[in-house]
Amino acid sequence: MTVDPHSPDTRSRLLESAIVHFAAQGFEGAGIREIAKDAQANSALVAYHFCGKEGLYREALKTIFSRKPSPLADLAPVPPADAPGAREAALQSLRDYIRVFVVKLMDCDPGHPVDEAAMVLMAREMQSPRPASAALLLEHVQPYVAYLMACLQALRPDLDDEALFAMGGSIQGQLIHFRNSLGITRLIRNNPAYPEDLEAIIQHFTDFSLRGLGVPEAFPQTRP
Repeated sequence: MTVDPHSPDTRSRLLESAIVHFAAQGFEGAGIREIAKDAQANSALVAYHFCGKEGLYREALKTIFSRKPSPLADLAPVPPADAPGAREAALQSLRDYIRVFVVKLMDCDPGHPVDEAAMVLMAREMQSPRPASAALLLEHVQPYVAYLMACLQALRPDLDDEALFAMGGSIQGQLIHFRNSLGITRLIRNNPAYPEDLEAIIQHFTDFSLRGLGVPEAFPQTRP
């Protein structure tokens, strides 16, 4: 059976191969011929499907963003900071946000090289966004930023925008660092299966964040 080189399946293979190569070698280091070879396709098809290497890179990022549904879709909207009950709602929303974000970060099949490569490529792009893909990256990240900021504005209305942004960066930073340093953490702990108890990790990050924010009602006294 002859495979159509212009078929959607060929396009998908090129994208998966591109994710792996861009993650391993960066944009400059990855070669079109090697990407096409691993995808069992002619390198000329990169121009046909993606108008070149830059287009292939952008489509690889789009593929990463769209491979799995956004966890934000399952979260309740955060009410305005001055709405009745906003503080209580924001407290629960922040807990839910941390949970779904950690689960999303850990939702990676170690037996599937494209899954792990997607995480590596995203980390690379977050550290040093390419100008050609900056708008695409912002489009993906902004909903997370907006949701987290809405939670913080309700919980700490006394803080200005700069302080709130710093708080959000601290919360987000610990979650991303946890995922990006998972390999060395497993080596340090001599445990390739770490963390077996993801719920305990989620609870730690939640408690740590709420204590840092100074939200006393998140830790009711258990003793008089």
